[in-house]
Amino acid sequence: MWEIKITNREMLADNDIAYLQHCYQILSIQLAPTTAISLRATENKQTNSRLSHMNTDAGRHVRNMWVWSFAILTIIVGINIYQYMFEMDAPQMAAQVDITTFNIATYIYTFIINLIPFMYGAFGACIFILRRAEEQMRERTFDPRRLPEYRNRLVLGTLSGGIIVLLYSSGGSEADIKITEAALGFIGGYSIDLLFSLLDRIVNTLKPAEKVTRITSPPPIISNINRPSLKKGDKESSPQLVSVMNKESDSMVEKGTLNKP
Repeated sequence: MWEIKITNREMLADNDIAYLQHCYQILSIQLAPTTAISLRATENKQTNSRLSHMNTDAGRHVRNMWVWSFAILTIIVGINIYQYMFEMDAPQMAAQVDITTFNIATYIYTFIINLIPFMYGAFGACIFILRRAEEQMRERTFDPRRLPEYRNRLVLGTLSGGIIVLLYSSGGSEADIKITEAALGFIGGYSIDLLFSLLDRIVNTLKPAEKVTRITSPPPIISNINRPSLKKGDKESSPQLVSVMNKESDSMVEKGTLNKP
């Protein structure tokens, strides 16, 4: 079609356009989730440069996630350094500085202690997005239309990291495995489904139990079956019994089918 019509500058007929659309639909189904948009977003146009793949849409997305990850990691390291210095020098600081400065330092310490789970949640979400981006670049399935979804994932991971610490006891899990708030926040940010499953368990616990109505089935009706007369020497054939258990009323209903001679 390209050599015959496009090269000769001929217009495509409606049948040609319909045929192209049909072929494209077949390719989309066979190559899913790889699409023309994902191939264009991960296409390496400069083969001479080793970092040319970072100039694509997927590469720019990965670079942005690098910046977010290292920025959040810097904040986490700064928070841990301030926490360590305050806990070590708090008695000396209370004796040397005035009460106003010490109260300000205490407020900052309290704020960053509550901020740590949220930062670890954001860091876990960044690690998850980077892991997905690496897989999508390798398989060429990165779709730029899903960028708002990744940003929403980062926000959800940040909120989940802090909320899951408030909802779940940080002293230990059900298996009596000790886990810190930072680790719990990172897990909540990396796996948002953990928070949602925890919320579902809390809602199911608080929700009143539903009343289950038990319907008792009536007793089985046994009807007389006229059996054919047996000739001399013929053996009587026994009917085949199929038992059906009713869980509601714990009753056994037997259905008999008579074998015809």
